[in-house]
Formats: sequence, C-alpha cells, structure tokens
Amino acid sequence: MKRLLQITSGALIWAVLLCGCGEKTRKLTAADAKAFDSASPEIKQSWALAQAAAGTNDYVVSILTLRSMLSRGLPKEQIDAVMDALSTYDAKLMKAVNRGDPAAQKALETLRSPGSQLGR
Repeated sequence: MKRLLQITSGALIWAVLLCGCGEKTRKLTAADAKAFDSASPEIKQSWALAQAAAGTNDYVVSILTLRSMLSRGLPKEQIDAVMDALSTYDAKLMKAVNRGDPAAQKALETLRSPGSQLGR
C-alpha cells in the first residue's frame, strides 16, 4: 500500500510538471515544517535543503530533493508536507516560466528530462 502511494504521488508530481497546473496549489504551513520535528537527521537535512533551494529559486535542487524524499517511507504527515512543498514550488516555477524567466525555463526543461523523472 505504501509503495502504491509513492507511485501515485510520483505520477501526480509528473503530471503537474507536464501540465504546468500550478493555479490550485496548497500552501506550506507551520504544520508542514513541524511534521519534520521528529524526523531522522537525514530527512531533516533533505527538508532543509529543499527549503533553502526554494528560497533561492533553485527549482531543480528543491524539486528533485523533495521527489527523492517520497521514496523514503515517510509517515503520512511528512508525505503531505512534501506534497504541499512540491505543489508550491511547482507553481512558483511555472509562474516564473510564464513571466519568461530563462533560468526557470531551463529548470523546467531539466525537470522534464528523462533522467530527473520521479527524482531518479
């Protein structure tokens, strides 16, 4: 069941990236960050890396880090937080692409490339 959830989540992420559907996104909340309070140091580090990368508009690092977290057997609260972050950062990326930001366009091309699918 957990594997099915991971596959479904990954497919959802890929569909969002392909469609560029970022208008109806969930926002990150304090509860999302709190979900990692009791996480292992490695998971906390990945979450912090994704947040820091997003803060500097490093879409590729942020999104790929979050995607990779989905395959780590996270509890539901952490999966929800990761999905919220992916949705938020995807929307931010697509807005930048739509504004004509060349760095965002390059990031989108990188994220759509076969090597980056589902965080591989």
